[in-house]
Amino acid sequence: MRTTKSFVLMLIFPLFVLGCAASKNSDGLSMNPTIYYKPTIHQNKAKCSNGNLRDLLSPDGYTLVTLCDADYKQCLMQGSCFVEDEGKITSYNYHSTKEKIPRFIEVDLNTCPYGYGVRSSCLDPYFSAAADLKYYNAGDVIYVPRLVGAVMPNGEVHDGYIVIRDSGGGVLGANRFDFFTGFFNHLAKENTLARLGFGDPKNSFEFRLANEEEAQATRQRRNYPGLKRSILEEGKL
Repeated sequence: MRTTKSFVLMLIFPLFVLGCAASKNSDGLSMNPTIYYKPTIHQNKAKCSNGNLRDLLSPDGYTLVTLCDADYKQCLMQGSCFVEDEGKITSYNYHSTKEKIPRFIEVDLNTCPYGYGVRSSCLDPYFSAAADLKYYNAGDVIYVPRLVGAVMPNGEVHDGYIVIRDSGGGVLGANRFDFFTGFFNHLAKENTLARLGFGDPKNSFEFRLANEEEAQATRQRRNYPGLKRSILEEGKL
């Protein structure tokens, strides 16, 4: 009888340990992720008729740059874009909507090369995400086990912690996150998060909200709301 009980315990104990580990890692929460990035628009390659041109307007209504309609929509959808014209790179970021027209600002490449999120925080590629601010606050940190140990394009190994630095119109609900992946879209083979499946909202990944100690350490490590110097250096074009 004792042998039978011991055998049963041997079967149950590993399952108990695994269950505790899963709970510790994710708190039983799951997300449906997507990916967004910062596109580069090359004016010399743009092909469209004068009737398909759109002005990128400043908050004061001044024209910052004129783009093909498709490029304009891409810049608006991603929230920011680079525009390259005869070798000069300019960074633009969505600012607000005035009189039902989206407004943009020019961004200093030396400060936030990848653009701004909310609360004037700089977007941090692979380590930041947009979330529904009805459920999360800017600066909150989530832990995603799936990311731990993944090697980023710059050689950095992910620790699984993501800072909420942005929001988005299509990011609705407590289980929706839009991960920022720098210059790489969801189709780029260099995009580590895309290879892991984060570009498809049909996928589901475990996550949990980091505790305050973890969150503070992560914000300090990633230099929130700014960027690490190494990120600033690699972001210069």
